[in-house]
Amino acid sequence: MKAWLLGSAMALSTLVGCSSQPQDLRATYILPIASNTVAAVMPQRVNQPLLVVRPVEMAAHLSGMGLVYQTSDTEVIQAQHNTWADSIAQQLTQRITTDLRGKQTKYWPSELTPALSSAGLAKLQVKFTQFNGHYSGDAVLSGEYLLIDASGKLQGVYPFSLRVPLSQDGYDAQVSALSKGVDQLTTQIAQRVALK
Repeated sequence: MKAWLLGSAMALSTLVGCSSQPQDLRATYILPIASNTVAAVMPQRVNQPLLVVRPVEMAAHLSGMGLVYQTSDTEVIQAQHNTWADSIAQQLTQRITTDLRGKQTKYWPSELTPALSSAGLAKLQVKFTQFNGHYSGDAVLSGEYLLIDASGKLQGVYPFSLRVPLSQDGYDAQVSALSKGVDQLTTQIAQRVALK
């Protein structure tokens, strides 16, 4: 009887020990829509030409599902347990399209889809070489965007480099700072589009 009781106590302590171990927690993130964007409910304005927003291109080290953090001048890591809920390139394409609808009135931005022929339409191509957290405590966004007019002529290649301080440590703060950086970028693009 004592052996059975001792065995039961040991099994119970093993179970309790296992339950107190840290859980393998995973978090997934979406890029939030800017709070000042009301474009989602805005109808297309009459006689407004389309601006085709081509799918965002990401540097190879950014194109995975894990959030990226730069730990030194030469090293970046991709998180295994903190991932994007959907392709970050697709999230950025949607976010840029939505932001531009609310920030300028010259064009009606629309994502490139198989049903949409881009021939004879103005186009925007955005490429990211950095879209990550940084050991300095900032979120870093850099790359370039290209504007192409309706006749297919390149209007310009515009590099960008933005840094947004993280409000605190952690991936949630990193995503919020990256979102603020996208807001700044789409403001720059909208101003440039209005001048073309």
